[in-house]
Amino acid sequence: MIERVPVNGDYGQAAEPTWRRADWSERERDAVVGGRRLRYVDTVHGDRAFVLVHGMGGRWQHWLEAIPTLAKHGRVLALDLPGFGRSESPAAGASLDNFADAAAEVVTSLDIERVVFVGHSMGGPVALRFAARHPALAEGIVLVAGAVLQFSAMLGLRGVRRFVRERPRETAAIALEIATAGLPAPAPLRRLVVRSPALRRVFLSPYVLDPLALPDDSVALIVDGAGARGVFPTVRAIGRSNPRQGLADVRCPILSLAAEHDRIAPLADTEALDAELSGARTVVLEGCGHMPMLERPTAFNAQLVRFAEEIG
Repeated sequence: MIERVPVNGDYGQAAEPTWRRADWSERERDAVVGGRRLRYVDTVHGDRAFVLVHGMGGRWQHWLEAIPTLAKHGRVLALDLPGFGRSESPAAGASLDNFADAAAEVVTSLDIERVVFVGHSMGGPVALRFAARHPALAEGIVLVAGAVLQFSAMLGLRGVRRFVRERPRETAAIALEIATAGLPAPAPLRRLVVRSPALRRVFLSPYVLDPLALPDDSVALIVDGAGARGVFPTVRAIGRSNPRQGLADVRCPILSLAAEHDRIAPLADTEALDAELSGARTVVLEGCGHMPMLERPTAFNAQLVRFAEEIG
């Protein structure tokens, strides 16, 4: 059964305005994973722990609307995956398994016993790999717009013609996402995207339902991740991977948090993936696109907190 969270006029409204005043550099840390630097934010305190992992072209700052709320309920680690943000490219190459193992290495290095692992978009398959490969660490996982089945199939050139024919809007959104995430955008262009309504529509159309309704700083969080070194190696890795690999090995509780108007991880993919996951609970946030943590942060945060309380 799918639960739906209706629109209540909260689109683009800040959940925790405190993040705008905080000096996050005081909470940034570096770990050495596989001989390479990995950047993360650590709120340090709390009995429960959350690990937050971004999607394609993302970085830890995509979670700024969620971190203050979650920090009231536990310790929060928000990672820059290898090759993204300020983390160095992985020596072993980009892969979903390597990303999951890198997260596990950070967790164990901090003597954290178990975590609620939250993965957005590409981070969804990383969360599944984490739970399958490191079951002792996984208290539960949350797939945020993380049913990227058609994304994986398209990148692997499996059924591309069928996708173009049957899902032209979604196919175009995926192609535009890869281009906007992977191609370097100089700072003047990023600032122009924030200020220009026309450019907002072009650059953010794959990601959000209403680009013009988001605060400027939320838009900046999205566009500042463009041009990450890890995008194209990760695209190749996802194309070679099987998105259903290891699903039978995931034994922990699962929340599948989908968005009504997601063009990159559409509801049909969410339903197909959840049917293969034992015990997954599906919640659909209405009135938002692929970035629910920035589009409807209050409703989004409430679902994460609820899930953590249910399993703990």
